[in-house]
Amino acid sequence: MDILEFLSVLKEKRKPVSVMLVLGIVVGILAYFVLTPVFETRTTFMVLESKLIRRSLEGKKLDIDTYLDFVDNESLYHDIYTRLDIQKKYDMNFEEFKRSFEVTTVEDTAIIKLLVTFQAPEISFKIAKMLGEETLTLNRQVIDKEVHSGYRFSEAQVQAASAQMEIARKVLDEFLTKHPVPQMAMKLDILKNRISIEENGELAVFPPFESATVANSLNPQINQSGMSPKAFYSLARVKAERLEAEALLTTAKSDNRKIEAKQRIRELNALLKQKNEALSRLRDRLNQLETVYYPLKSRYEALRSEFTAAQKGYEKIYQTVLESKIEIVGKTKEMTIIDQPVKPQTQAFPKLAITLIAGLFLGLLTAFAFIATVAFSRKLQDD
Repeated sequence: MDILEFLSVLKEKRKPVSVMLVLGIVVGILAYFVLTPVFETRTTFMVLESKLIRRSLEGKKLDIDTYLDFVDNESLYHDIYTRLDIQKKYDMNFEEFKRSFEVTTVEDTAIIKLLVTFQAPEISFKIAKMLGEETLTLNRQVIDKEVHSGYRFSEAQVQAASAQMEIARKVLDEFLTKHPVPQMAMKLDILKNRISIEENGELAVFPPFESATVANSLNPQINQSGMSPKAFYSLARVKAERLEAEALLTTAKSDNRKIEAKQRIRELNALLKQKNEALSRLRDRLNQLETVYYPLKSRYEALRSEFTAAQKGYEKIYQTVLESKIEIVGKTKEMTIIDQPVKPQTQAFPKLAITLIAGLFLGLLTAFAFIATVAFSRKLQDD
């Protein structure tokens, strides 16, 4: 069939063709009123960054699937389906109702879009609003659960470390109450220096000192005695003066000088005896004190080391827990609605213009088929 033949048949059958086009348009108009209307309600969610941990999303992949499940959640759908009594009011089963929801994400963002389609504008709006509220509630419940669970675990760690530190502190305090090792160390240092002064007339140097207050404690004793290290009669000075007296006795020419030298030697010998006896007593006291002190010192250092280790362990755990709490808060982020649902004023489907175009297209298709059939029939008759 060529174009001339087609146009000839069209001219001849213009009335039936016109009727078909009109019928097609009528069908389009009827379809607009007959088809079940569908109304759309849109809502947009956004995952917020933590207030304590502000991190840019640029260059980082956000695990949006977790938050997508808060919106695209079958349990929430079913709750809304039941609360709005959809089955009874609209004769719609749950599987069909689930197709009313379309949840999508915007690529490389923290934005989630929700599209609700339903045959009643008021219900479409209610569904979107209810789902938005329940999604945010579910999100907050999950956050609270994770945060509180993490906090409880962290606090349990801190409490355990604190208890261990307090036990070590208590054991150390009880030991020091019964055995005052620091005071014993001070006595030990003072006694050592006393012996050194008695022997040499000078303060002893025992690095490191058993206590840091030894020098400060000893100097006032020397001042109180009205002596200086040079004026103090130590064992070494007594021996030196006796040697001088013995030398003077040997070189003395007169009897008076010899008598004076012998008298001085007797005095120095008596003083030397006193010094030796005093030093003997001091050394005995030092030996007794050291016998008791050093085992206690070893025990004290061990207990102090245990307390120091427990204290450092507590401080480390406390710092780790503090960092962990911040991480927990930032791990599950809060969601919010940045585009609230609005009650639809016009139906999304069907559109009158679309049904008219579809009806017109149907009329054209029917008319074309009719003309082609007539032309083909005539050609068969001519043959």
